[in-house]
Amino acid sequence: MAKAIAMAEEARDEVAAVGADFIDIAADDDGNGVVVAKYPDAATMEAATATAQKVFGQMVAGGIMDGDSISIWTGDVVNSM
Repeated sequence: MAKAIAMAEEARDEVAAVGADFIDIAADDDGNGVVVAKYPDAATMEAATATAQKVFGQMVAGGIMDGDSISIWTGDVVNSM
């Protein structure tokens, strides 16, 4: 997970420029992780897709992430606590 964090930090400025409300990475002790991103609207999310594909593609190419484990979906926030 340390390598994934390092790569995410390297991409921080590029990813911050896409306009997300937030992009969080959470991980467990076994190295499994999940990325949750919230965008202000669908247009911003669509515009961010190329940057996300680039960043995660680099993680896959670097052996940090299993490309088959990536599942992309969209939904609506139903509750924030």
